[in-house]
Formats: sequence, C-alpha cells, structure tokens
Amino acid sequence: MTIALNPKYKAPSRESLTNHLIPAWYDVEKGNLISELKTVSKAAITADGWTSFSQDHYLTVTLHYVSNGQAKEKVLKTKAVYQAQTGSAVAEEIDDILEEYGVREKVVSATVDNAANMDVAIKQLSILKFPCFAHTLNLGAQKLYNCTTISNWAARVRAVIVWMKRSHMAKVVLKEKQDLLKLPKHMLILDVRTRWNSLHLMMERFCEQFPAIQAAAIDPRIRKSMEKERLAKIGNEDLGKAEAFVQLMRKHYTSTLAVSSEKSPTCGEILPILQKLEQQYTVQEGDSAFTRSIKENIWNDLFKRYQASTATFNLILTR
Repeated sequence: MTIALNPKYKAPSRESLTNHLIPAWYDVEKGNLISELKTVSKAAITADGWTSFSQDHYLTVTLHYVSNGQAKEKVLKTKAVYQAQTGSAVAEEIDDILEEYGVREKVVSATVDNAANMDVAIKQLSILKFPCFAHTLNLGAQKLYNCTTISNWAARVRAVIVWMKRSHMAKVVLKEKQDLLKLPKHMLILDVRTRWNSLHLMMERFCEQFPAIQAAAIDPRIRKSMEKERLAKIGNEDLGKAEAFVQLMRKHYTSTLAVSSEKSPTCGEILPILQKLEQQYTVQEGDSAFTRSIKENIWNDLFKRYQASTATFNLILTR
C-alpha cells in the first residue's frame, strides 16, 4: 500500500527506528515533560517491581501531579534492574529516577504494594507511604487459601473446572447443555491465586453454569469411570457454599474495583469501605462454620493492617 501511495517513499529500517528515530522522539518528549514539571510544586508517585516471562526484573515509577487544574500521571521510567531488590537498592533506584526528572524534593507521598523491601525503600526516601488498598484487599482474600475448610471445598470445584476446560468433549457437551438450558455461553473460569478476586469470579461463574455442569456430568459421552468419580463429588451442598461465598465476597470485589481508578484519587474512599467491610465480615449468631471461616480469615487480616485507621474513623463517627 505504501508503494502504491508513494513509490519514492522508503520506510525506515528496524535499525534506524531502534537506534535513531525512537531515541530522538523519546528525548524530545522527556525534555517537554521536564519543562512541564518545573511548574509543579507537589507530586506523588506509584512504584512497583515486576518480573517478565523471561524472569527479567523491572521497576516502574509513575508520577502523579496537578498541572493547569488537571490531574495527570506520567510513567517516568521502567527500569531494568540487575541486583538484588533489597530496600536500600530499591530506594536508590527510585531516587535516581526522581533526580533525573528534577522532582525529588517535590514528591511527598508514594503508593506501593505491601512488600517489605518497598516499605524499607520509602522510609529511606523519607516519603509518606500509602499502601495500595486494592492490593491489601487482595491479601485479605488470599488468606482463604490457607483455611482448610475453604481450600478443600474450593479444590473440589477447581478440579472439575480444570477437567472441563482441558477435555475437548467436555467443552462440546457443556455448550450443548448451555443451549438446552438457555444459559449464557460463558466459559468456566479458573482461579489464579495471584490474580485479584479470581476465586470469587470462579465461584460466580460456577454458580451461573452449575445446571449445565450437572447436566454434562451425566452425559454418557464424558461419563467415564475416572470422570464420573470426579464429577460426582460436586453436588448441591457445594453449590450452596458457592452461592454463600459469592454473596459474601461481592462487596469485597466491588470495593477493589472502586479503588482501582486510574483517573481519579480514591484515598478518601478507604475508611468508608473499611467500615462497610467490617459490617460485612462481623460474625453473626446464625452464621455457619463455613461463613464464619470466611469472615474471620479476611477481617482479621484487614483489621491487623488498618486497626489505627478504623479506630480513628469510629471516633469521628461518635462525635
């Protein structure tokens, strides 16, 4: 198409793009940003370390500030790191990035995850730390994986979902049952422990597709001896637990979404959400052992991390 539009045009080579055009463009944009940041008086950062599929380690620092009455955020740098990520090393890397853009003295707060090295780094930088609330909510939800009552039940459901997703014939039969029962043609969801709220989403989809799963389980095309034994373990009791689990965890899920905005500050939502979650996870007299396990595991973790905040909030309410 390029040749047809302009036969004389010669597209730049990969080498030219990589070594000349993109670096030149980057330098221009970086200079423009540094000039803009000279007018900024205060700013905040978010910082996170992550690992690529090839096991290379990176650190990303994003700056948040207000310019001309508009909230803005700019990724200052994603930096490859080649040393052990101790707190001192991370502090030095963040400090170098902030100095490079001339904002070291302007940064007053940092939002980071709950990793110990990040905690040490922010203290060494003498910046106010705001732990990522969405990450903290996820840590509370992850406590359920360590509870035997919940993990054993979830393992039975997970085993069926894994098999249904791996078996080609099971997928075919499941789609047929979805058509027959007029259910949404949704795929089953498999939880991943490090993926936020994935256990809730897996159980929510399990509840939605339970009639189709049960109908598929008695279909002779997939009901072999091993499969029959596995599928027979899932019954109405498991569905009842899944429904109770989804109902209880839905507020946890929506709370995570509420504080995960990219374009607006959400710090002011933390204390009201904590109050709602405290009400949600308070053990009631009629709670089953299963429900009690969920509430106690999650709220004990959240209370430990935010007991000072909730105490302050409750004091405000009583005034």
